[in-house]
Amino acid sequence: MLAVYCTGKEMIAVREADPPRPEPDDVIVRVRACGVCGTDLHYYDGSLPVSPTASLGHEFAGEVAEIGEGVSGWVVGDRVAVEPLRRCGLCAYCTTGRYHLCRKRQLTSEKGAMAEYISVAANMLYRLPEGVDFEIGALTEPLAVAIHGLHLVNVRAGERVLVMGCGTIGLMAVLAARAMGAEVIAIYRHDHQGEAALRAGAARVVRDGETKGLEREDIDVVVETVGGQAPTISQALGIVRMGGRISVLGVFTQTATINALGLVLKEVTLVGGITYCRPGLRSDFDTALAVLNDNADRARSMISHRFPLADAAQAFATAADKSTKSLKVQVQM
Repeated sequence: MLAVYCTGKEMIAVREADPPRPEPDDVIVRVRACGVCGTDLHYYDGSLPVSPTASLGHEFAGEVAEIGEGVSGWVVGDRVAVEPLRRCGLCAYCTTGRYHLCRKRQLTSEKGAMAEYISVAANMLYRLPEGVDFEIGALTEPLAVAIHGLHLVNVRAGERVLVMGCGTIGLMAVLAARAMGAEVIAIYRHDHQGEAALRAGAARVVRDGETKGLEREDIDVVVETVGGQAPTISQALGIVRMGGRISVLGVFTQTATINALGLVLKEVTLVGGITYCRPGLRSDFDTALAVLNDNADRARSMISHRFPLADAAQAFATAADKSTKSLKVQVQM
């Protein structure tokens, strides 16, 4: 089969790899769509290390191709989204639904989903609703990240939510917060991102650098999705109302500083979020699939570019270059 690797800074290779074989309790998924995510781009630009032998990709959907020993409830041909977190299933985190904090968790190990086939644990599968096709199904993972971040700060209907950043996670946070009944304002850098935030359900968008006055708008929740080297946590602290909440979802590549006195005096709740879990009877993935099923057109509008597997290098170059007006770039098979 073919799989995608990052072999150096801004170097993407598509090369042959051994097809996976199902271990007990695993299934083989034929990948149909896989997104280029922000973490993949950090590998691509060299800001995060990655082994050249580790294939990329974890935002994906496909169909069951082969079933391992001990797996029940699935048949070949079932359409699925995949929650790409392997975990032990035995520790206190796993048994209480917080398996994303399991000390043995792995993100699809070293065999990523930007490939024709991938082996995954059967407990990572979610059945796609009828109204969700493969390319929308591949948005389940980033949407679940945003939903988890909103759950952490208990977003409620009628609240005012400010989303900082209109990349994939920012747009997903807009979609999710709107689905939860919040009024959403989004801060964007590029015009096409602001337009996308409006399509995703934002009531209003504000250009980065023109945010003066937001601190007077009684923002209940700020969702930070920028990360990198941005001063956005401090900015969020200055904007959010007294007693408000901040959810940090951006991947920072250097240490961020905050005004700790301001944090205390405003009595702000500041929480970081990573991936997704099962906070109750429904997992974040369950909620994400329900939101996608109800908002298929809004979700599809976030997919700006589609490339075949053989053109994965062009997919990465397009995703990294905002002059292409890229939003979510997918590799489809």
